Amino acid sequence: MESKINNEISERFNRIVWHDSKLRALQVLHREDVDDVVFELELRGSAESALARSILVLHDAVFLICDVDLQGKRECSDDISSAKCYSESNLKTKIQEERLKHSPGALNGYFHFSFYLIPPGGTVDVIAASFSFQELLKN
Repeated sequence: MESKINNEISERFNRIVWHDSKLRALQVLHREDVDDVVFELELRGSAESALARSILVLHDAVFLICDVDLQGKRECSDDISSAKCYSESNLKTKIQEERLKHSPGALNGYFHFSFYLIPPGGTVDVIAASFSFQELLKN
């Protein structure tokens, strides 16, 4: 059953049209005993020219790894090249083996959310338990 839920979460995230969507802001919010990573986005919809302002929340984030060239991001209009969600990845394995080796299975139930910005914008990788979206109203 857990594998089916993992597949559903990954598939739902991976169906989003990421290419040429825009990353406008990134923040970490602490709530109770967990951290959430929050992205302010303009998502490319099914219509080629339509961008929808949205908030993506990666819930219960345990690792955030950023390598972002802010000038490069601006030069490329803040565009995202691609984003993927993985239930298993080399990054999760590396973190488990190197940083969590005394806590076997610590990342079970967590996902690797990977964002690749238009070069030279960089990358953002987050290990988190789930995600949700909130579309913002148009001004």
